[in-house]
Amino acid sequence: MSRSEAPSEEGFTKFEEFLNDWSRRDFVKRMGLGAAYTAFLAGGAEFLQACANAGQGTTGPSETPKKGGHLVEGSFSDLKTMNPVLSSDTVSNTIIGLLYDSLLTSKPNGDLLPLLAKEQPKTSSDGTTYTITLRDNIKWTDGSPITADDVKFTYDLMFDPQYKDVNSPRRGDLEEYVQSITVKDPKTIVFTLKKTYAPFAPAQLQYGILPKKVWGSLAAKAVNTSDMNTSPTVTSGIFKFQKWDKGQQTTLVRNETYWQGPSYIDTYIYKVVPDSVAVGNQLKTGELDFGPVDPSQYSSLQGNPDFQITTFPVPSFTFYAYNQNPNAKAAALFGDKAVRQALLYALDRQGMVDSIWFKLASVAVSSMPPVSWAFNKDAKPKYDHNVAKANQMLDSAGWAKGADGIRAKGGNKLAFTMMTNAGNKQRENALVAMQDAWKQIGVDATPKLITFPQLVAQITNERTFDVFLVGFNWTQDPDQSALWHSRNTAPGGFNGFGYKSGAMDKILDDAVGTLDQSKRKQLYFQMQDTIMDEVPAPILLFTKGIYGVSKRVQGITTGDQALGTYTQYGSRPWMKNTFLVDQK
Repeated sequence: MSRSEAPSEEGFTKFEEFLNDWSRRDFVKRMGLGAAYTAFLAGGAEFLQACANAGQGTTGPSETPKKGGHLVEGSFSDLKTMNPVLSSDTVSNTIIGLLYDSLLTSKPNGDLLPLLAKEQPKTSSDGTTYTITLRDNIKWTDGSPITADDVKFTYDLMFDPQYKDVNSPRRGDLEEYVQSITVKDPKTIVFTLKKTYAPFAPAQLQYGILPKKVWGSLAAKAVNTSDMNTSPTVTSGIFKFQKWDKGQQTTLVRNETYWQGPSYIDTYIYKVVPDSVAVGNQLKTGELDFGPVDPSQYSSLQGNPDFQITTFPVPSFTFYAYNQNPNAKAAALFGDKAVRQALLYALDRQGMVDSIWFKLASVAVSSMPPVSWAFNKDAKPKYDHNVAKANQMLDSAGWAKGADGIRAKGGNKLAFTMMTNAGNKQRENALVAMQDAWKQIGVDATPKLITFPQLVAQITNERTFDVFLVGFNWTQDPDQSALWHSRNTAPGGFNGFGYKSGAMDKILDDAVGTLDQSKRKQLYFQMQDTIMDEVPAPILLFTKGIYGVSKRVQGITTGDQALGTYTQYGSRPWMKNTFLVDQK
């Protein structure tokens, strides 16, 4: 994107000053989404239109790497755990990826790379046996070797019946597909599957490995509550744990005995900032070296001599989910498909993309990300903004407006609470826009802001919400069982909204049960049509990856092991070669 697209520099400046005086949330809330968008367009915000190749700055090593200094990454959400078996959020996965190496990792384009594994898994012709050989020189931070026993133990925690009480979000899929895990020798492990499972390698072989000698004495329930979930003692990654000041920052230090050689960076700090806008502000002041940039600041940060902005496509999206769990009070409202569809028709999602995401996102026409080989741009039905249709659908379904203007049916008012994590300005403002849009069709929706760890707990275990709004990130394989398969409604699973469909389960199972990509693509087209029709958890939009990187930081965005589409979260092998030009 070019700032020259703006009608005038004066208009740009005034609009930025306006946003500094008033939070965007208040702006949208006071004026309404449509009026807010019209207002900022009138103020000259055409410059905010995203260009696909804008901001593709690189910070590759142009100097000789130097050892020393500390790097501060910032974001607005704190982590929840440092245990790879329990993790269910991207922030936790980021820290875990620096502490615990996995068998495989990814290139930015999604291709798999061996990490602890010596080479790619040797796979049987029917895709039911994966033999993995470990590298010779891999070791834990206490100097002892990482062995196949550690790998087996880690996966046993997530699928073996004796560890049923371990609250792992991977359990549903691993129990369904893994028959056995066998240690052939200290360096060789064999995964035998019950049946063909096409995405096994990308979906299941990128979890951090735990040391059996440290965790093996714990009972299953004790794994969930161990102090080592928040202060790990023996790890294997680029960095070692030093301290977690909850709600403030996590501090890691260089692992001097790392098997690939020590990092150039002395100390890595993950800092929790008040909100998404604060990331850009602290990049400006030098308090942060690296972090995700709020779309509202994208243009104003471009051209700053102290850091560069890099953008790339990502399989990340923002969605909201209706609680359809049988015991949930909200299930009486959302069990009606007409209600779910009408609520989506009532939303001006393009207006949200334009005014809240500053056009650095795209309206979702499917559950599949546009970067996927299985994406269907023609998935149906389509949900263009159509308030009249939303009203007609609710009328036909028997939801009548009362004297207070709120619809009701059978004694149930169409009123509910929507929750998201505080600090994410896009999500906060999206709730306000949704509240305004739904009020126009006789629906009373009340926003509620909670911490990110509280939101994760709501989705995966507590499940007392009415509606939640959150972001999610797909892997490079198009399997979407994590959200849509009924088995993942189990405690710890991501299908916390209780969507269960025998037809959907069959589509998903058939799609992973063949290695034929053309057949898989056909099945995923069916999946997308079904999800678009049933809308158990509507996807609002797909976002872009937008990061700011200080000029003093080198080596983050260049090469096969770099920040990119599939390497935002989880394992970050590129951090090993990242260095600071000033060693501060």
